Amino acid sequence: MSEPAKQLSSFQRKARKLQRDPKQFFVDSKAYVSTRKAAYIAWAKLGSFAIVLLASLLVVTYYGIVASPRYVSETQFVVKQAGSNEAALMGIAAIATTSSSSRDALIIKEYVLSREMAIKLDEKIALKEHYANSEWDFFSRLSKDATIEEYVEFYKNRITVRHDELSDILYIEVQAYTNDFALLLGQEVLQQSEAFINTLGDKMAQEQLIYAKKEVERLHNNMKVQQQRLLTFQNSNQLYSPEQQGSALLTAIGTLQSEVIQAEAKLKEMQSVMHDDAAEVRSQKNLISSLKQQLSEEKAKLTSEDQVSLNKVNAQYQEIKLNTELAAAMYQSALSGMETVRSDAYRKLKHLLVIQHPRQPQEDKYPRRIYSIVTWFVSLLLIYFLGRLVWTIIKEHKD
Repeated sequence: MSEPAKQLSSFQRKARKLQRDPKQFFVDSKAYVSTRKAAYIAWAKLGSFAIVLLASLLVVTYYGIVASPRYVSETQFVVKQAGSNEAALMGIAAIATTSSSSRDALIIKEYVLSREMAIKLDEKIALKEHYANSEWDFFSRLSKDATIEEYVEFYKNRITVRHDELSDILYIEVQAYTNDFALLLGQEVLQQSEAFINTLGDKMAQEQLIYAKKEVERLHNNMKVQQQRLLTFQNSNQLYSPEQQGSALLTAIGTLQSEVIQAEAKLKEMQSVMHDDAAEVRSQKNLISSLKQQLSEEKAKLTSEDQVSLNKVNAQYQEIKLNTELAAAMYQSALSGMETVRSDAYRKLKHLLVIQHPRQPQEDKYPRRIYSIVTWFVSLLLIYFLGRLVWTIIKEHKD
């Protein structure tokens, strides 16, 4: 060794060696030599089982140190219809029949796990960005360049939805990497679910109500047209009611017929005592002639081939009046129907009755570290022993 090298301290010699050949420096280090020696001894004593121990050590390291905690926020609710009046069913009927609230709960369950919900949550609270945050460990977070399909699948793995068939309660459990975001996510899922079920029940009711209103408006316009037609007919014929006019004409005709009979009887009485050329007899004959002429005129007003005869006017009037009354009756019926539809619309409204609101968690629930470590260790043992068994069988066949 040269004189300058002797003058260097031990630390300076190591530093120069590290600078000149880092790989050789680590190979010659005591830590590396000791670790390598321990590995040889472990392999000699344990054989391939050392792989199981090493894998178990990696699992313990990951779940004990590396794995990011995931917080859980839970909510529970049941879907109820405003006018629901479901009778309890027993036996086979209860099994074979699905209630309206059960169907609604199952619909919400599918909606919460749908792509639509995942996209809305991302738009509202940037859920995809939260799951892909680089602060979380590599194995549990979402890739930053994940596709929408990968994001939806990841979202489904971070949310749990259960439906209790007996109580119709829907349980929703959401996972996030911070307790604040877990609470925010739970609140948003509940809000979106409520908006969805309200829209689901309100849409059909509103469509029915809009149709009923349009029908009422159409029938109201038709009624006004018929009423105007009736007024025009009355004005053009200068009468209020042909029925009343006809009744008055019948009374007048009856009176005239009675007067004609009386006048003719009186004429016969006069002719029995007077000559036909007597002034009184001629006057009586003129009276009878006038009465008959008036009677004929009144009868002509009532019935004749003329277009303005009262019987034809009355026939037209009755048709117009009937159409007007029918239009009014249909309008009244439409009004009643609209009120019925409005009442039904209220009864069809659906609401979420929240049993448990989302709360901010204080402790992380996932990953279940002890459970995961034990599960992985048992799985590795099973794989190891199965591999040894297969290897032993192969060796026996070779021998």
